[in-house]
Amino acid sequence: MKIKKLQLTGLTISLLLSFSQSIKAQTGYYSPSLANFDVAMTYLLENYYLPGGQLAITYQGRLVYSRGFGLADLSTNTAVCPDNIFRIASLSKQITAITIMHLYEQGRVGLNDTVFGPNGILPDPIYQNIMDPLVYGITVKHLLSHQGGWDRAISGDPMDYTYSIAQAMSVPTPANTQTVIQYVLSQQMLDFAPGTSAAYSNLGFNILGKVIEKITNQNYETYVRDTILAPIGITDMHTGKSLLIDQFPKEVHYYDYEDAPYAYSIFNPTMLVPYPYGGINMEAKAAEGGWVASAQDLCKLLCAVDKFSSRPDILLPATITTMVTPTNHYVNGAPYALGWNINTGSSWNNWWHRGSLPGTTTELVRASNGLNWVILLNSRPGYISMINTDVDQLVWDVLPTITSWPTFDLFDSTIVCSPLSSVNNLSEIPFLFNVYPNPSNGKFLLTVEGLQETNCKLLICNLLGQEIHTTFFKGQQTTLDIDLSNFPKGLYFAKVYNGTKVYTHKIITK
Repeated sequence: MKIKKLQLTGLTISLLLSFSQSIKAQTGYYSPSLANFDVAMTYLLENYYLPGGQLAITYQGRLVYSRGFGLADLSTNTAVCPDNIFRIASLSKQITAITIMHLYEQGRVGLNDTVFGPNGILPDPIYQNIMDPLVYGITVKHLLSHQGGWDRAISGDPMDYTYSIAQAMSVPTPANTQTVIQYVLSQQMLDFAPGTSAAYSNLGFNILGKVIEKITNQNYETYVRDTILAPIGITDMHTGKSLLIDQFPKEVHYYDYEDAPYAYSIFNPTMLVPYPYGGINMEAKAAEGGWVASAQDLCKLLCAVDKFSSRPDILLPATITTMVTPTNHYVNGAPYALGWNINTGSSWNNWWHRGSLPGTTTELVRASNGLNWVILLNSRPGYISMINTDVDQLVWDVLPTITSWPTFDLFDSTIVCSPLSSVNNLSEIPFLFNVYPNPSNGKFLLTVEGLQETNCKLLICNLLGQEIHTTFFKGQQTTLDIDLSNFPKGLYFAKVYNGTKVYTHKIITK
């Protein structure tokens, strides 16, 4: 991970400047001051023959950049939009880590609590047939920091052979998370004593998913969605599905690299299938690699745990500090904390993680300079280390060329585009609708940019849909005052209507 400012590599400033006037991203709000990010993403897709991707960036807690590039689906020529959702692979581990730390903060789980055995968090009979007695020493912290004792480089990743496990245990195919855990505990010795070393382990985070279910007595996805995501306004993140027929409405299509071999289906080992569809057990990977999300929603989650003062965090500062304090062990060549890679130094403190699956390349970064960003791609080239390096460098390389940041916050806007839009028909979306301060004591300033119609209408509605205020204005007018100080405190909806479309924005009085 890039940990400090270096000279540009891969993308040079001269390249950025030479293309900045001619290349724009396909979807999302276009900001001239950040056009070099458009160039960098376009170059990345062209250089690696990638179908599509997203880049979202926050600055001082504001979403200042959220754009889609290339194609979500090659067969329909459908553009990637900012609200499309992607498999995020191992960025799922940060979701699980945040949830565990939330339970830790509530006193419902301890980091040194043992996981297995009669006195462990998971004392269920299905987990009691244990081959290696060292398993009884595994703690929650060990699993969060990849110190649980499993090394996928030695023993492999059991999630890759869930059909075989199902056959061995005479359960329906493919094996689910619980069955995989049960099988590994009963059939395998640990690769090292817990806490003595560290090695990347997807299994450990799948176990943490079961820990969350045990403590909360709820389904893993349901608890994370209702307790972590929904309260901060994230409503379109889900645990993913293995088969194309089950994909979500805004989910992109995933593409393996050219000439990639087919995989044996997790549902039927006699059938060869494209690796992204049937070669991966997405349902079993939920807590370690199974989530689907947009880049802008992942940025919103980052802003909720980044310890920057610009936006409230959902965890206490001390809890976040515990989560991102590196252990004594490295994972994949970098210091690792509890679910996060960490780079620290005298003047920088960056948290980050990569994700990778057949058909998926991802990365998120919380940088010490007040920025967060997420890159999602719907393919993974065969030369994984090269694409990881260029994805890792992309934002860092562009940053020296950025002289100013937008003042708006796309988190508070209604900038979306339909994932059904064709690239051939899709134009830039210049409209921006913002309200601030929000929440307020009842007095708001509404700004609109990009409407050209002469007769536009602003409506304010309450939760029952009743119109409590109406104002007509010209589209070229950019600023409107809203005064709700005489109305009850609570949630309202500001709606701008230009004659053909309605743009809605939530506002809160307190």
